[in-house]
Amino acid sequence: MVIEIKKLATSVVVTRKSTDLFTRYVGKLLFQKIQEKLKHLAEHEVVIIDFDGIRSVDASFVDECIVPLLELSQTNAFPFYIKLVNITDNVEYIVNQVIGMTHDQKRYIVMTDRLCKNGCHALGSISEMEKDIIEYCVINKQATSADIASFMHVSEAEAQDSLLRLYEIRAVRKIHDDTVFQAI
Repeated sequence: MVIEIKKLATSVVVTRKSTDLFTRYVGKLLFQKIQEKLKHLAEHEVVIIDFDGIRSVDASFVDECIVPLLELSQTNAFPFYIKLVNITDNVEYIVNQVIGMTHDQKRYIVMTDRLCKNGCHALGSISEMEKDIIEYCVINKQATSADIASFMHVSEAEAQDSLLRLYEIRAVRKIHDDTVFQAI
């Protein structure tokens, strides 16, 4: 599923010619519109949030739109995944700052279509080991715990634990198999 933020914002008359998304109100409004579209999701579907035409966002917008979307992806009855595409440097910076902070003891990671300034295709609170695992999955499209154990020089149990943690926060996919994890 692809959700074009600019088109969605224009459809609710939040922005006409502006390329910026600011304020809590705008974030809440767009989250509600996105939530309506999510009713038609298939299990394990990747939801592409396309920021084409959006130049910048503020922390309030991210806190009211992106964070609740990530929360929903982690708590929904069936898993789905979020990927941000066509983000500007400003959007990358603000999203990383907001979701990188701890929210009520929850941790969020969101995938992107580009290599970000943190050296990873993901934003948020990510350890160096998790960055390496995510990048391994992006490059190789999928990985097993044995693959990660060999690549990272750790035990297979430690690799499996790391992959499961990344799956729980929806940074990698696991479909019908507890041993194979896929890039988003």
